[in-house]
Amino acid sequence: MRQKNLKKKQLGSDINKKNKKKVIEKNTFSKNADSLSQKRPLTAKNGYYFIWGYHAVTAALSNPNRVVRTFYASIKTKEMASNLIQNATCKTDTDSLKLMILDVAQFSLSSDSSEKRVHQQLMIEVKPLEIIDLSDILFATKHLRLVVLDQITDPRNIGAIIRSAKAFGCDAVIMSKHNAPAENGNLARAAAGALEDIPVIKVTNLKRTIETLKSNSICCIGLDASGSNNLNRFSLEPKLAIIMGSENSGMRRLTKEACDHVVKIPMQNEMESLNVSVASAIALYATQTNN
Repeated sequence: MRQKNLKKKQLGSDINKKNKKKVIEKNTFSKNADSLSQKRPLTAKNGYYFIWGYHAVTAALSNPNRVVRTFYASIKTKEMASNLIQNATCKTDTDSLKLMILDVAQFSLSSDSSEKRVHQQLMIEVKPLEIIDLSDILFATKHLRLVVLDQITDPRNIGAIIRSAKAFGCDAVIMSKHNAPAENGNLARAAAGALEDIPVIKVTNLKRTIETLKSNSICCIGLDASGSNNLNRFSLEPKLAIIMGSENSGMRRLTKEACDHVVKIPMQNEMESLNVSVASAIALYATQTNN
């Protein structure tokens, strides 16, 4: 699977090399910062959304599968943004990747009250990534690590889980199409660039998906406080899926029943639970194939 992804990235890079001259030569600079520093918030249109923060922005610009429409910078970060554009391998939906200059205060204005932008005066308008199909990962090499999310709704938690998934060599993150947030800026920011590297698979029926994974020799373990199995023993499993329940109620009953094993994280002191993104990171570390 990793070789397949590398081939896709290489193909994307080859395509973008042909168009790179257009991207560099047709950059659009706004010389009047006040013309864009309006008091109303910027709005992404036609299915696009904003990504902000240095790591998330640079990773998106380096992803040949990511479509970027506009780059927003301040007077202070204009030169950095220009250099990033010149080295970008992402796609654009027009002949050029536009660079627009904003007043610093404009970056923080959002029509979505849930967005808390720690922007570093860099922001891009992007199209969500294409979702890959479950079948794309079922015929992977002999080692496979997956994280399955059962109705986790906080995009920051999902982003943090994706970040951990990359750190610990996970191959994909699977989540429900329903009762889960769409790809957005908070998620991308929390993922700190990992969203561009870790495939996200969305499924209609999570229980049926777990059954499909099991039928393809993938051991499915659910993380729950009621578990009795030792998490560390599963590091020897060549193919493993770790199922994480929602922030408030954990795994649903049918999801838990579908798992091969229910495990818990051993803790020295009595605590009701850990944050789901923290628990995911611990589980991924404990079950690394080389651990």
